[in-house]
Amino acid sequence: MNYFSIKRTIFIVPSNKCCEEYEKIDKFIAILNKSQIGKIIKKEQKRNGRNGYNTFNLIATIIYCFSKFRSSIREIEKLCIYDLRVMYIMEQEQPSDTSIKDCINKFIVPYQYEIFTSITRAIIEELNIDITTQYNDGTKIEANANKYKFVWKSTTYHKKLDIKIKELLLKMNIEFIDKNLIKSYQFNESIKLYVQRENIDINSIPNGKGKRLTKEQKNYKLAYQYLVKLVEYEEKEEICGKNRNSYYKTDKDATAMVLKEDYYSKLSHDFHAGYNIQVMVSSGLITIYGVFQNRDDFYTFIPMNNLYHKYYNKYPTNECADSGYGMYENYKYMKEHNIKNYVKHSTWSGESDGKRP
Repeated sequence: MNYFSIKRTIFIVPSNKCCEEYEKIDKFIAILNKSQIGKIIKKEQKRNGRNGYNTFNLIATIIYCFSKFRSSIREIEKLCIYDLRVMYIMEQEQPSDTSIKDCINKFIVPYQYEIFTSITRAIIEELNIDITTQYNDGTKIEANANKYKFVWKSTTYHKKLDIKIKELLLKMNIEFIDKNLIKSYQFNESIKLYVQRENIDINSIPNGKGKRLTKEQKNYKLAYQYLVKLVEYEEKEEICGKNRNSYYKTDKDATAMVLKEDYYSKLSHDFHAGYNIQVMVSSGLITIYGVFQNRDDFYTFIPMNNLYHKYYNKYPTNECADSGYGMYENYKYMKEHNIKNYVKHSTWSGESDGKRP
C-alpha cells in the first residue's frame, strides 16, 4: 500500500531543472513507500477530530528538509511557503511551526530508530549496497548548556558523611548494623526514634548565637544538617547514574567532557557540556547511530553493535574501529558474535613506533 502520494494538484511552469528535481523527489517518495514507515505513522494516527495536514506529506517534508537544507522548524515553515520543491511535496499546504513540531514529537521522536533504519534498509535494497563491513567512530558534540554550571558526583563526600553519621548514631545510642552506606530514609527514621525516645520538642529548640542547648538538642540539630546534606548527595548520584561523574544544572543529561578544541583557550583541557555521538558507516551510508553520556568510546562499542543487531537482525560481518575502542570486553564480544575485526588496542601507537612498548 502506498502511504505517500503526490496528486500533482498544483500548476507550476515546467523547466528542465524543475523536472530533474521532481524526478528526484518522486524517487524519494518511492523509497519512503518501500520502507513501509507509513505503517508506523498510521498506527499512531487518531481517527477522531477535524482533518489536519496530510501527515505522510508532512513527515516526507520534514525528512526532505532536514537532509537537504539542514533546516530548523521555523525554516521548514518558510520553505513550505516559498520553495517549489517543498510546495510540491506538501501540495501547497502551509503548516505552522507548531504543527511541524507536534508532528516531530508525535511520530518521529518516539520511532526515530524504526524510521531511520527502515529508510536505510530500503536504500540498501534499492541500490544493492554491500554493508558487510562496518566502520565505527564517534565524536563529542557540545550541548546547549551553561559552561560553568556543572555538578560533580559526590561519591567521596558521601562516604565521609556516612562515617560522620554513624559516629553520631553511636553518640545517640542507636545501632546501625548494615555496613553499606546509610540511606536518607533510614537515617530519617533513626532521627524520629531519637526524638520520641528523648522527648525532644523540635519546635522549641532555640536558634542563634549564645543559646544554650541540651546534649539531645545538639545531636538532633547536627543530625538534621547531616540529613539535608545526605539527601543532596543522593540526588546528585541518582542524576549522574552509574556511568558518569558529572551533569549540568541547565541540561542534566549532558556530561562534562573535554572537546577536541576549546573555543575559549584553543586548547583541549577545559570541560564543556557534551554528548558522545557514535555512528556506524558502511559504503558511505550511516546504518545506525547512538547518543551516549560516556566520556570515553570504550563503553559505547557494545551498545552500538546491540542497536545494529536489534534493527538489522544480524551482527556486522567485519568491523573497523580505532584504538579508542580497544579493550578486552569489546574483543570478547566480537569473538562471541563472530565479528571479524580490525580494532586496534589502546597501546597500539606506543608499540608500533617503539616509544612505549
